[in-house]
Amino acid sequence: MSNEPEASPPTGTAPNGVKRREFLKVLGVGTAATAMVGCTSEKVERLIPYLVSPDQTVPGVSTYYATTCRECSAACGVIAETRDGRTIKLEGNPDHPVNRGALCARGQAALQGLYNPDRYRGPMVRRNGQLQSVGWDEALQVFAQKLGETRSRGGAGNAVFVNQHESGSFPGFLDTWLAGFGMPAHLSYDAGADHAVIAANRQSYGVAWPRLDFHAARLVVSIGADFLDSWGAMVPQQLDFADARADHDNSPRLIYVGPRRSLTGLNADQWIDCRPGSEMAIVRMLAGQLPAEAAAQATGVIAPVLAAFAREFAAANSSMVIAGGGGVDGLEVALAANALNQSRGNVGVTIKPSEGHLGFDRMAAPAELRALAERMNAGGVPLLMVRGANPAFALPKSVGFAAAMAKVPFKVSFSSYPDETSELADLILPDHHTLEQWGDAEPVRGTISLQQPTMDPVFDTRATSDVLIAAAKKDPGTAARYPMTDYRSWLISRFPGGAAGLAAALPRGIASGSLGEPTTARPVPAVRTAPPIDQSSGNMYLVVYPHPFLGDGRGANKPWLQEIPDPVTKICWQTVAEMNPATAEKMGLANGDLVTVQTSAGSLTLPVLRYPGTQRDTVAIGTGRGHTHAGRYAKAGFNPLEILPLAEDRAGGVAFVSTKANVSKAGGYTQIVTTEGSARQHGRGIGQAIAIADLQAGRPGHDTGASNVAEVAANAGTEAPAGDHPAGAEQGEEMPGDAPHQFLPGLRSPVANDAQGEQGDPKSKDKGMYDPNHWSGMAKRRWAMTVDLARCTGCAACVSACYAENNIPTVGADWQVGKILPDRTGFGANLLRSREMAWIRIERYYEGGEDGGADFDTRFVPMMCQQCGNAPCEPVCPVYATYHSPDGLNVQVYNRCVGTRYCSNNCPYKVRYFNWFGYGEPARPQYAFPEPLNWQLNPDVTVRGKGVMEKCTFCVQRIREAENRAAAEKRPLKPDEFTTACAAGCPSRAIVFGDAADESWTVTQLAKDARAYHVFEELNTFTAVVYLKKVTHPSPTIAGGA
Repeated sequence: MSNEPEASPPTGTAPNGVKRREFLKVLGVGTAATAMVGCTSEKVERLIPYLVSPDQTVPGVSTYYATTCRECSAACGVIAETRDGRTIKLEGNPDHPVNRGALCARGQAALQGLYNPDRYRGPMVRRNGQLQSVGWDEALQVFAQKLGETRSRGGAGNAVFVNQHESGSFPGFLDTWLAGFGMPAHLSYDAGADHAVIAANRQSYGVAWPRLDFHAARLVVSIGADFLDSWGAMVPQQLDFADARADHDNSPRLIYVGPRRSLTGLNADQWIDCRPGSEMAIVRMLAGQLPAEAAAQATGVIAPVLAAFAREFAAANSSMVIAGGGGVDGLEVALAANALNQSRGNVGVTIKPSEGHLGFDRMAAPAELRALAERMNAGGVPLLMVRGANPAFALPKSVGFAAAMAKVPFKVSFSSYPDETSELADLILPDHHTLEQWGDAEPVRGTISLQQPTMDPVFDTRATSDVLIAAAKKDPGTAARYPMTDYRSWLISRFPGGAAGLAAALPRGIASGSLGEPTTARPVPAVRTAPPIDQSSGNMYLVVYPHPFLGDGRGANKPWLQEIPDPVTKICWQTVAEMNPATAEKMGLANGDLVTVQTSAGSLTLPVLRYPGTQRDTVAIGTGRGHTHAGRYAKAGFNPLEILPLAEDRAGGVAFVSTKANVSKAGGYTQIVTTEGSARQHGRGIGQAIAIADLQAGRPGHDTGASNVAEVAANAGTEAPAGDHPAGAEQGEEMPGDAPHQFLPGLRSPVANDAQGEQGDPKSKDKGMYDPNHWSGMAKRRWAMTVDLARCTGCAACVSACYAENNIPTVGADWQVGKILPDRTGFGANLLRSREMAWIRIERYYEGGEDGGADFDTRFVPMMCQQCGNAPCEPVCPVYATYHSPDGLNVQVYNRCVGTRYCSNNCPYKVRYFNWFGYGEPARPQYAFPEPLNWQLNPDVTVRGKGVMEKCTFCVQRIREAENRAAAEKRPLKPDEFTTACAAGCPSRAIVFGDAADESWTVTQLAKDARAYHVFEELNTFTAVVYLKKVTHPSPTIAGGA
């Protein structure tokens, strides 16, 4: 430290150089300070209050915009909350017919695309082999010049425009623009779509994607159709499935068929673990075309299981059969499944083409992109334009798209982000993010979903539609066709009712009508089929599957999606080779041991993960990771498409399951990046269940999960005697001399009746706000939550919503950890040290299947702070940083916390998280919000610093905002007037929040459900989170004792 004396500030000046008079002026600025600090990357020298506020902006007050999510093809409706010019939160639009207020994890994370620190800042041109920044005038001039050159040389007919698939007006606008220059219609590409199923649906039902009515079915058979993951319209499918399962009198049973048990498979009641490529034998057996014994020989599943499956399917009054593609025979399997629906009379009952989703029409098959690569290789493409798609990464490396692209004379990218495709471009004209531009979609027939800017552009980008108009205006041959100033004017000109109609529709984000876009299928070029998978060489089948969050890789540079554990494997920031535990044991492999997976296309060396949901002859690898040019977060992991041979199904889709691989022990070991402690409950009763027969009969039941169905069957009954829990039942311990567990009315604890808990003086008359008669009325409330495990699918949308709402830092980037321990560095290293920060986690437990077999049940349990009425964390804090509020919240005061971590040690639920580094401090290298990612931070929630403990607050900022709003309007809070972020986003409506002390709130009624229980109730913590047992649907053969 320097010994030189510091210069004294001038008289009348504060130590930081601000005069006292100026400081007093600043005090009047109020909340304008938030806008100034949050919306500029420059150091703030002076704070200036609004004299003329921006359009409809009140400092510190949120504005809400209804718009459309573009993270997938479904086009869900979202409500964007914008505060002081920054969009800070996305939630589902309750009026939207597709998602009805729900929003998936990918939709929540769209904000991290908007504020991504690796976005292109402006246009760029390649000079001397390097991309260099230029102004828009120069970039547009270069673009217009190349368009003119291509046309004048007669090459316009061979130019190609590849666009990320979307529904709405823009595809038609784009094709009209291309036609004006003599160019063919664009290729609308979605690497994550199931092209085989889309083609089969068109042939069978006349639509690309019918609505699936789970409520009308009594038996659902999914043959690799992961409708709860990313297959099709995931959010509406999850909503409908959860609603169907919640109707316990009519809930369907779900059977999943496939070599890997996906998230949909883990939610199934039974898993048929067939070998890859043998799915057709299952379909033929269900159709009565193949005996169970022959199907068993083809699939590797024992004949009695298949025979029972066939009998159950034949006896089902109302069924649904859905098949996912992915194999070489994906189209044939999907067509055969559709034929089953037609023969069983399911079309129009459980399969509803008339209510289908339109977001999957007019897609270009990957075979068209492969044919394009062949044309580029031959020098037949003079100009390539790509917007929003990344075929250089999302197609198998064996296609050779990147190498072929290098042979195109001039390449234009309209991508907002760097990726493997845009890095090869000669000109980059970065597009606005979807939250910065105008647009529309027609997700379902008769409904127009509107897309509008929710804030000003973050960077110097422009909407591609406006760029195309500007380029057309520069060309004498097309200028007359574009008299409008911008794309918004073009949209208004064709919108029903014009400008007035659009203005009236924007507040709700939807309008009645149709855009009249074509829905006919595109022709598919000759496909490159492969021989049956059994004819390839290798000791294991290779299954390549889409990651539920990262998909085809477009979400890889969003740290939330990297850090939220995969709901199935619980892996973060890492690519693993999933193997059945029995197979791994036979090969002498433990978790983390390195194996080499070798195919005819290449090899990958990666760590093993023992996963019981993998068929014994199969190795499975997820896509989405392993980028080379997609930003700082996307470098984690490996890309299995690098070793996938070129093979297509007959619909032109990529055959992700098309080959065997040689899997061998490579030597070496790496830590598995996971947040999972144990996959088993060890008798603790965390995730409990009840059989549907017991529930319907009104019996209390015991936990009839797959761990004891054999015992139940042996006793020829569905229920043990009342109070008789069989050995191993997950019910928690009953302790001798245990205190009673009964709550006081309103879900209140009989112990901690004020902030002092057991130390409180019951005779004291000075209880302040803890007195029920206090003017604030806080003590009359008990904020509580119910979590219905029969609805929860484990999708983790609640986790993503909590990250967005509560400024939770991600800690898994490789630069956020010290380099002291060599084996704990790189992406995910902080998680290896149990330093994750998520306030809510999805615990996933297996019941049964200890022998590596397919007969196991899965429990998904969202675990957050339980807001205990008798909280173990409160009395051990030496500085009173955590205490009990009058309305039942377990409060954490950040600026009191000194980081002893006693509270975390004493928490039986392990839901408190410590800031080991300065994740919220910009000056520290571990800062989790690099500019402009910090613009997304919620100004209502404190950003925590190093050495501070944090946890779930039940979104206390939302509670206080609702209370203050009601007080300002001089009225009481309305029942269910507001909710927490996790409950608002949940696509299965599993989480319900409210006041348990008021009978008019929904949560109060749900807490009285016969399935209700509290985790670790024997500890007398008197939690405010009530779990409702999962409802299991055992096989009729087992349940009936047959």
